[in-house]
Amino acid sequence: MNDWLKFLIKTSREVHKAIKPIIGSASASEVIGKGAGGDQTMKIDKLAEDVIINSIKEQDLSCIVVSEESGFIELGRKSDIHIVIDSIDGTINAIRGIPFFCTSIAISKSNLIKDVDAGVVLNLWDGTIFYAERDKGAYMNDKKIKTSDRTLLEDAVIGIDFSKAEEGIIIRLIPLFKKVRHIRHFGANALEICYLASGLLDAFLDVRGMLRVTDIAASYIILKEAGGLILKPDGKEIDYILEPTQRVSFIAASNPIIYDKIFQIFGKNDKIKLTF
Repeated sequence: MNDWLKFLIKTSREVHKAIKPIIGSASASEVIGKGAGGDQTMKIDKLAEDVIINSIKEQDLSCIVVSEESGFIELGRKSDIHIVIDSIDGTINAIRGIPFFCTSIAISKSNLIKDVDAGVVLNLWDGTIFYAERDKGAYMNDKKIKTSDRTLLEDAVIGIDFSKAEEGIIIRLIPLFKKVRHIRHFGANALEICYLASGLLDAFLDVRGMLRVTDIAASYIILKEAGGLILKPDGKEIDYILEPTQRVSFIAASNPIIYDKIFQIFGKNDKIKLTF
């Protein structure tokens, strides 16, 4: 397929149209199974996933679908193309009507996140769409975006997901909590990384080792194309395998100065030894 990005944008908008009637309803939270990633699959998750997979089939695409809900699905002829989907990121927000949840779809030429070439993240509450294609920049609603140039850590707005984090990780984060005035977490990590890409946040961390690679595959390329950094907590490049059970940790930042300041506080804190 020549225009992957156009396909991703069209498909994400089809998801938005399909799930809109049940957002915040009791039926949205109906548990219908267990996803390949290990979490419960709710009706709204499955509905969104079905829309995406049906869209792929309608285009007669040859690819490997990597889904948090259904796992690996091989379609068409043998292909190295991977379509990575998180049908609903922020499901709890969606079923409770909290206006911050999204669908996330990415295209990779291999089974590695570093080979993702295009990605779309669409806010399923209001239709705001973020997208990027390798070497062509990142966009929000057709307007080119870039990360913030803020360098003063004390005044930065930083997202941190430490839900259910181990005590050692929380202890390691305490110096950062003391340094930064404005800590946020909205409940949909793919969308938060897009906020970082568009300059609304200055950094975002998830160092729990609990997040799945399917959550960040699309926002990874969007952030990179907007000029941001996303690295492992030890400072190495992300090289995660695209599979539903792959867990990730990362420090993402708008620019190298903000990243270095966070890394000096968190990444080089040797009081608590952690393996990433």
